[in-house]
Amino acid sequence: MQLLGLLGLLWMLKASPWATGTCDNGGTWEQGQCACLPGFSGDRCQLQTRCQNGGQWDGLKCQCPSTFYGSSCEFAVEQVDLDVVETEVGMEVSVDQQFSPDLNDNTSQAYRDFNKTFWNQMQKIFADMQGFTFKGVEILSLRNGSIVVDYLVLLEMPFSPQLESEYEQVKTTLKEGLQNASQDVNSCQDSQTLCFKPDSIKVNNNSKTELTPAAICRRAAPTGYEEFYFPLVEATRLRCVTKCTSGVDNAIDCHQGQCVLETSGPTCRCYSTDTHWFSGPRCEVAVHWRALVGGLTAGAALLVLLLLALGVRAVRSGWWGGQRRGRSWDQDRKWFETWDEEVVGTFSNWGFEDDGTDKDTNFYVALENVDTTMKVHIKRPEMTSSSV
Repeated sequence: MQLLGLLGLLWMLKASPWATGTCDNGGTWEQGQCACLPGFSGDRCQLQTRCQNGGQWDGLKCQCPSTFYGSSCEFAVEQVDLDVVETEVGMEVSVDQQFSPDLNDNTSQAYRDFNKTFWNQMQKIFADMQGFTFKGVEILSLRNGSIVVDYLVLLEMPFSPQLESEYEQVKTTLKEGLQNASQDVNSCQDSQTLCFKPDSIKVNNNSKTELTPAAICRRAAPTGYEEFYFPLVEATRLRCVTKCTSGVDNAIDCHQGQCVLETSGPTCRCYSTDTHWFSGPRCEVAVHWRALVGGLTAGAALLVLLLLALGVRAVRSGWWGGQRRGRSWDQDRKWFETWDEEVVGTFSNWGFEDDGTDKDTNFYVALENVDTTMKVHIKRPEMTSSSV
């Protein structure tokens, strides 16, 4: 018996998915358990966790981007605070170097080498300048004529109410800084340094980033929610707020609830407590749980009584109707009479039973044997009175 039990246990282990380390949804068996891919969880990676709006599953919860929150990153934040503003300046410069056809292909090794050298040199020139933080460069195109480079300088600027005028000053600073570097004859002596032509340096004003507070808030707002954010300008900060932000004009008061921003706009989600349930467009209606349960119970009882009353009425109506006809419902069902249209003055009665067998019997009414001259005497009814 012990041997049979051991064999049975071995068979169960062999049939079990744990014996082979089976994991679903691309998971791998590692050290006695399933290591799941991002977005899946469970003992066998059988559970799919959906993080919305760009959230990433870390194995325990959704890691949300800065503009969303919630267990599934389903809610947009009620406001976005900006101390700095991302912007860019479009520029053009010519590099004193022979143009190679390989530079037309941004996947070629020649293009990648040029891009790396150009990026490093721009960082050396712009990194220590005042009024902005240099974040990098992005080459838009390379074309023949030595090597003409169209590019963007990526920046961060501190927010201020005078941001637009300060941005114009930054453009001047960038141009002058690059011109000064290109005039240094010792700056491009080695093969790892590009030589810029001073008279080729330009600022492309057609690539200007719109820096009005409203435009900045539109860019900072979560995708799909831009229309619900509006700017509040402070001395050193821009607040992009919504109607869910407390303290702003015309903010939504959800009373006993929370204002959340959905793709359709701000809305209230009402709370419920141990004693009350709240409802209404602004969660302004408070209903005590006892009153709610009592009302539902009374309504259910009233409905039951109404159904009982209707049932009694129906039964009584049927009983009294049968009494007026002088027979029961069973009798009514047996005595359906139908006229025989083939024989005038006759009718067929399907209700007679003889030895349990229904018979179709025709009756003939002999009117010729009736004496129409015979007088019929009917006794007049008498009325009597009784004394109590």
